[in-house]
Amino acid sequence: MWSRAAPCIVCGANRPDMMLVQIIEVGSGPGWGHYACPEPCAQQYASRTYAPEWLRSDLRERGLWPVSS
Repeated sequence: MWSRAAPCIVCGANRPDMMLVQIIEVGSGPGWGHYACPEPCAQQYASRTYAPEWLRSDLRERGLWPVSS
């Protein structure tokens, strides 16, 4: 597995269990990804209107979606 140098886009932490929350596509070459801590940061990100639907599906598979209050 390759290492990610990018910190969580919500809290700034750099944990080994980070998960992909957004893929940035560019037309001129490879894009990049944004990562977040699964709980609670990815959960917070998934509730945003621009979050991809696959993020909610990934969180659901981990038992982290929907967020219980």
